[in-house]
Amino acid sequence: MSHSYNATGPRSKMRFETQPDRVGRAVRKPRPGLPWSTRRLHRRAAYCNYMASQQWFALRERWVADWVETHGTEPHCLICGVEWALCDDLHHRTYERLGSEACRDLIPLCRSCHCALHRMLETDRSWRRLDRAQATDLIVQALRRKVKKHRAMQ
Repeated sequence: MSHSYNATGPRSKMRFETQPDRVGRAVRKPRPGLPWSTRRLHRRAAYCNYMASQQWFALRERWVADWVETHGTEPHCLICGVEWALCDDLHHRTYERLGSEACRDLIPLCRSCHCALHRMLETDRSWRRLDRAQATDLIVQALRRKVKKHRAMQ
């Protein structure tokens, strides 16, 4: 089994198995009482297969290199600021180019912040009126304010 590593930083030696156990956990199940259509089930199965593929893991490695080149620093969670490593989450701002994502299509998030973003995105129907990228950007801003306020109170 091959392993990948983040380029630099304290977490750079953190091993990243090419198919970690948590792949697929981020893909939620249908809400109770709301069955998915056959079309949606097929799309979700294709998405899960892609998220577990070598193609996805290779893209993640290229994404990190592009991020470092563009920003001059290792990625950090865009909400709470913790250092991001290859074993952390990349959130899709859009699925328009799924399988050939552009760097701007993905944002680095720690597991906790990624879950918080999805809770907001999936529980409040008003977010669904916006396109996914716009909703994601606004939720990231709202969660950043919440983190900043929480830290100021400590």
